[in-house]
Amino acid sequence: MEQLAFVLAYALPALGAAVGIGVIGGGALGAFGRNPEQLGQIRTLMITAIVFADSLAIIGIVVAFIAKAVAG
Repeated sequence: MEQLAFVLAYALPALGAAVGIGVIGGGALGAFGRNPEQLGQIRTLMITAIVFADSLAIIGIVVAFIAKAVAG
């Protein structure tokens, strides 16, 4: 049961981050399609948003390890 809790504690934030990165990428491509002159600014904002979304997955794995250490 502890293994299942550990897997879910990491898998759910990782899934959320993956979906978020997909939405961010789709939005960036749509913005680039409407305004191609702003490629540099769009790319910078996209990478910044991806870093914020990916930090959720990193926080998820840290919380999973802490919970595993406390429980076992």
